[in-house]
Order: sequence, then structure tokens, then C-alpha cells
Amino acid sequence: MSNKYSIAFDDLRRQFFAERPREVDGIRNRSALYYRRWMLRKVFAIFELSGVPEAWDLDYFWTHLFIDGGVCITDTDMGVLALQTGWSGINVYNHPTECVIANPVLGSFRRTIGKDCVLLHLQYDYNGIGYLLDRYSYLLAACDEAISVNLMNSKVAAVFQADSKAAAKTIEKAYDEIMLGKPMVVLKDSAMMGNRGNDIYFNHVKENFIAQDVEILKHMIINDFLTEIGIANSNADKRERVQSAEVDANNSATAVNIIHWKENLENGIFEANEMFGLDLSVKLREEVRAIESAEPAGVSAVDAGRRDAADE
Repeated sequence: MSNKYSIAFDDLRRQFFAERPREVDGIRNRSALYYRRWMLRKVFAIFELSGVPEAWDLDYFWTHLFIDGGVCITDTDMGVLALQTGWSGINVYNHPTECVIANPVLGSFRRTIGKDCVLLHLQYDYNGIGYLLDRYSYLLAACDEAISVNLMNSKVAAVFQADSKAAAKTIEKAYDEIMLGKPMVVLKDSAMMGNRGNDIYFNHVKENFIAQDVEILKHMIINDFLTEIGIANSNADKRERVQSAEVDANNSATAVNIIHWKENLENGIFEANEMFGLDLSVKLREEVRAIESAEPAGVSAVDAGRRDAADE
């Protein structure tokens, strides 16, 4: 593990072996990275860790737990710390047996899991949630891209075709004068008439404007993400009034999705408390259990349903 760079193995594997178009990367662009950071803030708020030693840095702890998949709790010259780690070895149940630590201050060393360290891991396969962040950051960034393209296209109200550069310049000048607010623009008869006649393409801006629909889809994706990470939401993407029974069903789904995470953390914390005499505990934050709606402001699901019905 390099002291200079901190890159998860999955990221390295994807960078060198993944098949993707040469000019397009849906994961590593500014919009996707923005949503990746936004989602991490949501994820970091799921659990509340109590009894944390003063020397621990919780941002560091949550980052490596969720991104790398685990942290090593061990005794050091600076006391019992939770450190970024790799792992190696294998036991009869295909679990790792050693933590491999490379810290810029403490140096490089190894610890034996269950003997002088605890590998606090998030999932059964010891992976982080990079796959989840990649999936939803791409989907949300794609929605933003679609909205941006649609907004730009909505500005193209008309396209003029000219059979010469002189005619094109004349049309451009006339358009500039109109945009400057001149009440009347006069052209020669031939200015707008080529050999093939008057060729003008009118873009049906209103009919082609789908940004509002994409915005609704975007919030549906956000609700899906919130459900996956255990944050209760009201399923406001439905185009009908949400009943209390449906809200209860969604709450159950969100709870089930993170039971595995919570149980793994509780087991690891119990081992760390036993080994090092700590008083750690973890629980779901109360705010996570509250209904969090991703419904876009000003566009309710009910109104969207009424609009569709009116269009029909």
C-alpha cells in the first residue's frame, strides 16, 4: 500500500481492466463526482457511533469503512486507533487473517485478526460501497446531462438555410438586429429566398421540452438510493397519493437493506470492546428513520399525475 496515493483496489482494477468507450466515462466526470460526495454525506449520517476515544477521527473512520470496506482497530504507540488497512491471508471460512497497515506516521506493520487487532468490516465480502456510489452517481449525472442538453436545445427556435455566405451573413445580421430590439428589420427580396426557396426549420421547443420529466425521474432515482442505504422516504415519485400503508412498507424495506451492515458493525465493535476494553456502541440515527422525501420542489407527484391525465 503506497503512502503517497490512497486508491482502493476496486478503483485500480476498474481503471486498468474495465471496458468503456474511449471518449466517455460516466463515472469520473465532475457531475458524477459531485453526486458521489453528496451520497457519501448521506451514508456517513446513517449510524451514530458512541464511546469513541478522543484520538479517533470519525471522518477518517467512516470514509475508510464505507469506501474500503473495513478498518483495523489495534493498539499502537498512540493508543488504540481505527486505521486504514488492507488485509491478507485466508482461513477455513475464506475470511482474511491479517491486517496490513501502511500509515504515514506510524509506519508499516501487520496485525493478526482476532489476536491483536479487530477488522471492523461493513459487508460479508469485505468490500465497500463503491459499486453503489458508481451506479447512482452515473444515473444522476446522466439526468443532469439530459436536462442540460434539453435546456440548450430549447433555445434553438429556428434554423435558417442559406445557399451562399452572403445570404447567411444577411440573415445573421437581421437576427442580431431583432435581438437588439429593433421594431422592424427590412431585407431585400432575395435575402431570404435561395434557388430552392425559403428553407427555415422551426424547432417545436415546447413539445420537445422534457426537462421537467427528467427532473421527476431524477428524484425517483434519489428515492431508490435512499431506500438502498436505509433512509426512510415517502416514495414521492409515485404519480398518485401515497397511502400510510405504502409508507410503512417503504420503511420496512429501508430497514431490511442495512440490517447486514448494522450486524457486522455490532459484531466487530463487540470484539473490539472485549479485546481493548473500549466502550464503543453503534445505532441508527433517529433522523434516518424519519420520512425523507426527495420530491422536487414545486412539482408534486399528484400534480404530475394530473398533468398526464389532462394530456390524455
